[in-house]
Amino acid sequence: MDRAEIAQLAADVQHFIRDGLPIGLIFAGLPSAVSDLLNEGVATFLRRADRINLHEAAIAEVTASYSELFSQGGISISPDLINQAAEATEGYPFLIQLVGYYLWLEADKAGWKLDQTTVQRGIAAAQRRNTFVVVESALSDISDRDREFLDAMAAQEGPSAAGQIGAILKAKPNVISKYRNRLIAAGLIESAGYGKVDFAIPGLRQYLRSRLPEGQSVRGVFPR
Repeated sequence: MDRAEIAQLAADVQHFIRDGLPIGLIFAGLPSAVSDLLNEGVATFLRRADRINLHEAAIAEVTASYSELFSQGGISISPDLINQAAEATEGYPFLIQLVGYYLWLEADKAGWKLDQTTVQRGIAAAQRRNTFVVVESALSDISDRDREFLDAMAAQEGPSAAGQIGAILKAKPNVISKYRNRLIAAGLIESAGYGKVDFAIPGLRQYLRSRLPEGQSVRGVFPR
């Protein structure tokens, strides 16, 4: 659905609301995409809608959900493999859906029984889809400087301190703070404790590292 179709849908829904019809409208997307949509003035009433941030789910909750789902579907899978699948989602809502979906497809092809091979295949398919739909989409319209900031983070293991990023990019604290806030607002990174940030999208660090020229070390890309 393109922006024109969304604008038309929003206008139609607004008419339904004015007529007192029982209707609700739910949109889902990356924070930056949602903000862009609202800032375009598609429909004034959309700006008054509740915005809910879908934070990561606890892995134990994902495991319990998968266990119930597969049991009800008659799929044979060990508790260890269910936990492995749940951990692969990192609690990220979209990946929870993707992993469950691809494992169901694998089970259908394997006589409703999942083993280590089929679970790994399902997880890999889900991660590829997440990279294409979420990671590449999120990176498609950021600036070169934003990308440098993210690449500097990718050079670290785990959360990055503002001072570390500043040293890598040779940038002043106020510049680092500016891009930090931009990328948090875009939903690409998140606060990870005092003065630290981490990637908000699973697979983003690995994706950034994979885009380096062959044979080039991540840690050697930026001057110290």
